[in-house]
Amino acid sequence: MLHGAKPFVIRPCIVFAWPARPGSFKKYSQLGVRWKSRLAPVLWCGAGVAGLRNWLGMGKKASKVDASVARAKATSLQDFASAVSKQLAQKQRLVRTFDVGGTGVKTALFAASSLKSLMDAAAASEGESPELEWIEPPTQLGMAPGEEGFDAWLAAALPKLQNEKANGQVVFGVSTAGDIEHATGVLHDWWCVGGHPLQWEGRPDPHVADLMGLPRDRTFILHDGSAHLLGCSRSIVPPPQLACFSAGTGVGFGISDEEGAAVDPSSPVGARSHNLNGVPVSGASYRGIWRDWVSATDHVDDVEKVMLKEFATMARPWSMPWVSLVLGRRGMELAEAAFGCPPPEHSDEDGAGVSNALVRVAASQAYAKQWQHFIHTQFVPQFCSVRRHQVRRICFAGAVATSNWPSMQEVLVSPSGELVCPEGVEDTASTKKRGRSGKKTNQAPQALSVLPLAPQGSALIGAGIYALAGSAGAEMGLWAK
Repeated sequence: MLHGAKPFVIRPCIVFAWPARPGSFKKYSQLGVRWKSRLAPVLWCGAGVAGLRNWLGMGKKASKVDASVARAKATSLQDFASAVSKQLAQKQRLVRTFDVGGTGVKTALFAASSLKSLMDAAAASEGESPELEWIEPPTQLGMAPGEEGFDAWLAAALPKLQNEKANGQVVFGVSTAGDIEHATGVLHDWWCVGGHPLQWEGRPDPHVADLMGLPRDRTFILHDGSAHLLGCSRSIVPPPQLACFSAGTGVGFGISDEEGAAVDPSSPVGARSHNLNGVPVSGASYRGIWRDWVSATDHVDDVEKVMLKEFATMARPWSMPWVSLVLGRRGMELAEAAFGCPPPEHSDEDGAGVSNALVRVAASQAYAKQWQHFIHTQFVPQFCSVRRHQVRRICFAGAVATSNWPSMQEVLVSPSGELVCPEGVEDTASTKKRGRSGKKTNQAPQALSVLPLAPQGSALIGAGIYALAGSAGAEMGLWAK
């Protein structure tokens, strides 16, 4: 029995990923791929079992993590920033990026000079939200075939990739969920929502560049939550003590330390810093306030249809709700059903505008208030209190956040840019924090600030920044030591 005298309880645990159906490998949408049956699922769920990841899973890779740390010592965050700055000045440098996620494989192409223009514009206009000028805007390529044939599928889906691989001015960045060894690009497990890591059978753990048919020496891979973190702030390095929530099919998460270095979720210390109640944020139990909508709705049939949909292999997921279910796309769908609102209709190709936003206000505001409740009752008490990597600011990214940002901003953000506390909930971000003895200290923590919405394709941008640093051998300087 784990956690003292508490009984062992099986609960869904999502580890930095998006929903799919781990029990069925015919069409495995977790990482935008169709998986072969020879990849063995390993059940990995529940608050207690999630705690075993540090005890068992991390021990398995201890030597690999040590090697990663050894290489990281060779570079610093300043080296990372300097390398990226020099790359941004190269007018011929191009960046091809990929985001392998729950809805498939996305890709985009941009020039380093355009990224510099974005960052310059953001620095010159504080509070505004400029967007990147893409050569090729984010494009959905579809579902890749999986472990075998991913490279051939990608070559066929993106014919110009062959020329880009032959062009030394093009670097490649990849954002993906999974247990990534950042120092080498090796992928140890493909994580799926619901806590089923897919482990490689009968072969060494592969390099992501080899899976995708990309040149190893110009391909740089990082965890998806960290990619959103790196790409959300329109700067070379993230602001210090920042938490980035990516609201898409599920909820991705990344944090920076007090210097702005990204905390590595694949390292033992970094994994613990990403936990909420001992479980990675995306898989932590969260009841939410959605029951208030359901009990008052006149759209019972629509609500039942949403609630009966399978999510992360669970036939009745709402009986044991968790963060990615409640605050990801499925939570938004439940709000739309409960309030009789249509799904978003995007007014442009890259999904930046929502043409029917006015008729969606009721659902969008309910969804925003659920986020507000989660942040104040679950997130703030743990991440803004005494812990190694404390949070002082937050940012939102992802398609669901983008589609509902006007309502989220109205509910969550004060005119001064600080997080708004809901009525009836203690403002734990501004009350005095307690010391280890339980007594209040004299120092009250700073109010939690909210950054502007992340730019479109923030994971693709973050992967691109990481690749630019990698082209100069400084990518490992990003990670907190």
